[in-house]
Amino acid sequence: MTTVKENKIKNKIVDIDELYSRIIRNHILDLLKIINSKYPTKFPKNLLSIELDQIMANMSLSPLVPSSKPQAAKAPKDKSKSKSNLAPATRCQARIWDDIFDRITCKQVAEIDEEFQVSDYNDINIKKFNKKYILGKQCARKKALDINYCLQHNRHRPHGNYMDPPSKELCLHFMIDGGYLEKSIPD
Repeated sequence: MTTVKENKIKNKIVDIDELYSRIIRNHILDLLKIINSKYPTKFPKNLLSIELDQIMANMSLSPLVPSSKPQAAKAPKDKSKSKSNLAPATRCQARIWDDIFDRITCKQVAEIDEEFQVSDYNDINIKKFNKKYILGKQCARKKALDINYCLQHNRHRPHGNYMDPPSKELCLHFMIDGGYLEKSIPD
């Protein structure tokens, strides 16, 4: 026999499920109306209710039962640590996209020095840049047999080899797409 308190909890769960079902139904109907307005010949108005009923029939909403155990909060991930526990000799040597790092401290830099604020890659003093900064990170995957790269980077290395100094073009690519170049304000 159920108690009054258990009945109230069950009624609240049913009410919440009903509410969620109505909200979802209304959102799907709105999306179907948008599809109809964009493609009226391919999706006429008379199909709205049929499609909505089919979607709702194939959707299952699991009952919302309050968890008796609170979930522990996950600690934020430390981006400065490498994900790989592989020995450096067994890691893929491809450079992957990431931020620009200071070569001495190995910390991410928020902005690069004024002398590297260029608009053309030919204006970059590549030797000075490579002494001061590191572009991206080394791939964390294991090398494939008899090659210096993982299987993916053996086929395609858009950012080059991490062990080699980057080119001027690659430096400019990292500076532009990473948002390191100051945007000049037109007069």
